[in-house]
Amino acid sequence: MRFGAGLWCLQATATAPRPHGQAYATLLDDARHLERCGYESLWLSEHHFFYDGYCPSLLPVASAVLAATSTLRVGTGMMLMPLQDADRAARVAAGIAERHDGRLDVGMGLGYRDIEFDGKGLSRRDRVARLGDGIERMSELAVPAGAALWGGSATPKGAARLGSKGLGIVLSGANPLPLVAELAAAHAEGWESAGRPGGVKPPVAALRNVWLTSDPHERAAALDWQRASYVLYAGLGWSVAARDSTPTMDFLRDTDRAIEDAVATTIAGDAAEVIDGLEAVAAAGVDMTIFRVVLEGAPTEAVRSVLAGLADEVVPELAGVAA
Repeated sequence: MRFGAGLWCLQATATAPRPHGQAYATLLDDARHLERCGYESLWLSEHHFFYDGYCPSLLPVASAVLAATSTLRVGTGMMLMPLQDADRAARVAAGIAERHDGRLDVGMGLGYRDIEFDGKGLSRRDRVARLGDGIERMSELAVPAGAALWGGSATPKGAARLGSKGLGIVLSGANPLPLVAELAAAHAEGWESAGRPGGVKPPVAALRNVWLTSDPHERAAALDWQRASYVLYAGLGWSVAARDSTPTMDFLRDTDRAIEDAVATTIAGDAAEVIDGLEAVAAAGVDMTIFRVVLEGAPTEAVRSVLAGLADEVVPELAGVAA
């Protein structure tokens, strides 16, 4: 199994205010810390027109992180491709990948917020076609430059579509483990059914809510930070469609339940407990775990301490575990 960390959103929220310049400076320091700890990748997140300055432009930020590091990969999780000019985004991504030894992972998603499409003068009805155009242009320009392509989906149909195109998939940290397994299987089936494009099975990455601690008070605090982070997503209007086979994660219709279900996915405890939890993630078909530890209200030093502890106590025990 491979390991990354995220999600850096570069927000300055009402409950955790900070100068925006500080948010970006902290990101670069965090990136250097991740690289020293031996992580493979750092993942960013994008939104537009939200009060807290949620990062609206991932590629320039990715370029800055890559310039500040030498081995760390940087992923966009997700770049909202329908809101971009596909040709321009692909040319920028290709240039970044060429300058930084292909250390760029371009994750592309559909987007879901009406205000983002309205603010850009676009229709949500066109988002699937615009995402398809983006994937095509990224494949033509950024992949030859060394960038890796990923997509995101919360449905088996969408996961299978990504697999059929030979794209990796990044799964939400809010997904319960049965849904992770279902989506990973659909992704693999899509790749198989399409004739195995590329010849190598595209990877499955999953954000997972993880906190390493033996202190029950810190564990409780970590769960509160997870809860606060999902309250923010509820404010963004995020929702995962109801499904018959897995728990509903509907942040629009049943906010309180969805938040508590998302928090319940957290793997929190000592090294042995975290290792057990992550072995179950690998058994669900996940090739790369992205530790979701950058949380609303979590102090920077606490985040860095957990990342260092995971790198020292957990990652070495799981590095050889296969999905």
